[in-house]
Amino acid sequence: MIIFLIEDEILALEELEHLLVPYSEHHTIRCFASGEKAVLHTQKEVPDIVISDIRMPRLSGLETLQKLLVVNPQLQAIMLSGYTDFEYARTALKLGAKEYLLKPVSTKELYNLLDRLIETVKLEEQKNQMAMDWSFNRMIRGINKKDNKNNLDKLDGDWIMVATLLENWNSDSTWSGIGLYESEVMDWVQLRFQQQSKCFDVDGHLRIFLLPMLAIEKESITRQKIQQIHEYLLASNKVIHTVYHLKKGNESLESVYHSNIHLLEKQVKIGIPTFMTEEQASNLTLVWDSARLIEKHILESEYAKLNIELRRMLDNLKRTGVPMKQSSIFLTDFVYAIKFNLSKNKSDLDPVSMESVYDLLKTCEDYSKLHDWLLAKLSGMMKEVASDLNQPKQVIPSLLDYVQQHYSDTIYLQDFAAKHHMSVSHLSKMFKAETGSNFSDYILQVRMMKAQELLDGGYKKISEISKLVGYEDPKFFSQIFKRWSGVTPNEYKKKDN
Repeated sequence: MIIFLIEDEILALEELEHLLVPYSEHHTIRCFASGEKAVLHTQKEVPDIVISDIRMPRLSGLETLQKLLVVNPQLQAIMLSGYTDFEYARTALKLGAKEYLLKPVSTKELYNLLDRLIETVKLEEQKNQMAMDWSFNRMIRGINKKDNKNNLDKLDGDWIMVATLLENWNSDSTWSGIGLYESEVMDWVQLRFQQQSKCFDVDGHLRIFLLPMLAIEKESITRQKIQQIHEYLLASNKVIHTVYHLKKGNESLESVYHSNIHLLEKQVKIGIPTFMTEEQASNLTLVWDSARLIEKHILESEYAKLNIELRRMLDNLKRTGVPMKQSSIFLTDFVYAIKFNLSKNKSDLDPVSMESVYDLLKTCEDYSKLHDWLLAKLSGMMKEVASDLNQPKQVIPSLLDYVQQHYSDTIYLQDFAAKHHMSVSHLSKMFKAETGSNFSDYILQVRMMKAQELLDGGYKKISEISKLVGYEDPKFFSQIFKRWSGVTPNEYKKKDN
């Protein structure tokens, strides 16, 4: 926020400047010995708040206020006056000054007034930002262009539109949720670049910047500016995708916006930040090799091997750097190919919608959600194949799935064995052969991994986490967690902070 101090008496001006030192860390303080100098400086900076003496030679405080209000009609003003200046003070209040103080100025009274005006400016900025968001959102969608003519007039000439996407199109993370508020980011951009720069949110994930393009500016300089914005947003330790497009002359914002969206759709990758990358052909040979092995494991009801190969396939998919749009095409083909190869009645297959796969990918911040979705699909195929072939191995995928769904409950292997008309010892041996671990060890692993997820997700009460993963006694849970991970739940939380 920019605060002007105007006082023709040098000692009084220096005293005012000294009083405002506590505000200088978060606000820009400018001092002027005359109203003329303050008005002239508005060609460089426009004040949000002014503190001015009323009686000054040449341009009085009232005349200065009138001129500053022309530059910023929402200007907040505090006028300083002597006991004999009451009529001046009353005139100042009529002009728009919010407060006046009698000299000598009381520090406490000045701070109280200034704090109140700062809050007023912030509220006005929030209202203005909301109005601008609404206006620009309508403009980029081509709604009521006539109503937006005044805003379009302000954007004559060449501008750079920068589109930044947080994590993914429909992820849980939002700009406000991670503390990167629109107004604060705009302040940062305007401070480093031009004051005319604009910032507004299309939704919780997509943020647009508009930067005026200087006539002599080279593309390399422009790219460096946008790279600075990208790096600033990346400091949040979140995945950020950034693209940009030049708006020339009378080109519509709607057209430039859709160009940016098209660039993002070709560029966005799951869990990997991207910055205006060149489109490259991706080699999916290793990914398709894994797909063929997954089909083999489904046929042989090898759930554990299927899970391992699925993770390997997704790791390879991530390493190839395939953009999300291309990934949705591959995954659609992958699921359909396996369904086709395993199906007896190939003419009666349900289609796999690429749009539904793409919609799922838009919600992913990493590959874990995609892994769980694919594993559920492939496990279902395995059960169908095992049922058709009358193979007892279908029991293990069902048991694993049951544990994943009911890990917070008390689970007995004998209950599951009785349900499937098997002996406990036989089921236990099958489980060990299929998964490579004992049933009790598997339950422990699932519960501890879920506990880590809850700790990572912000759960703070160990007693709550304990119950959510199937332990009534928090102390016993903490002992088990330490034995499994090497640290207590509290130590695990501190390690990640």
